[in-house]
Formats: sequence, C-alpha cells, structure tokens
Amino acid sequence: MVIMADTLIVYYSLEGNIDFLARSLAKELDADLFRLETVKEYPKKGLLKFFHGGKDAVTGFLPELKASPDLTAYSHVIAGSSVWAGKCSAPMKAFLQTADFSGKRVSVFASSAGGNAKKCIQQIFDAVTERGGSAGASESFINPARSPESALEKIKAFATRVKTQ
Repeated sequence: MVIMADTLIVYYSLEGNIDFLARSLAKELDADLFRLETVKEYPKKGLLKFFHGGKDAVTGFLPELKASPDLTAYSHVIAGSSVWAGKCSAPMKAFLQTADFSGKRVSVFASSAGGNAKKCIQQIFDAVTERGGSAGASESFINPARSPESALEKIKAFATRVKTQ
C-alpha cells in the first residue's frame, strides 16, 4: 500500500484536460503536483497545434523543459500525458528521458480526443522500467472536460487502484 503523501503527479497539459485530471487526482490522493512546462510553448489552437505536437511525437523530438521535478522524496510517481499521434506528448517524453525512477512505482493516466491511449501508456511504462522503476496502475480518458462528472468518477476509481497497489 502506498502512503499518498509520498506521491508526486508529474504531468504536461496543453489545453487543460490533463491539468483537470491531475488536480482532481491530487485531491483524491493528497499528492503533490508538478506541471511540466516547455521553454518554447506549443500552439494551443488550430492546425499548428496538431502539426507541431504530432510532428514532435512522431519524430521523437524532445523539447527543452523549463524545469524537471526532484523525485528523490517520492516512492510513487504518477505521470499524466495527452496522446499525441498515438504516443505520449513530447514534453512528457523529454521528462521520461532524464528522470531516475530507481526503486519507484509509476502509475500513468492519459487523455485523448478519441483515439486509443494504450500505446501512450505503454511508451511511458517502457521508459520507466528502462530507468529503474516499476509499473503501477493506469487509466485512459477521452475528452474529460466534455463530461467532467464522468471523468471524476473514473479518477476516484483510478485513485482507489493506485492506493491498493
């Protein structure tokens, strides 16, 4: 069983869906939050948003992050990412490439506009295990801001799974 005060939620949110989920989950778990931010911001609307985000996810481009969290005080990390072209967001991938997950359990949540989040979640778990961590619980969401009540129910169920692993 995880002691929730020992949990950090690390997430990247472009449009607010992941931010909404991360903040809701933090309340359920009494966890700390760290929002990843890129030095150069991604476009938030229109075709350029999809072009730049999708291109970076497909090509493996790693944007420069303003800061990365210090994971040493945490035994459990929860990663939250949007799904970009079937993969985790480029800012999340940049974080995953530099973080030391040794001895940490990592759970994952992902949000998409309608596509499958399985590849995104697996990509995060693969990076975590390559960097010394172990895989925990996972959950995927589709457009959580469109039906926040339903998303909050899923968050509560996810939090229960996280607590009991």
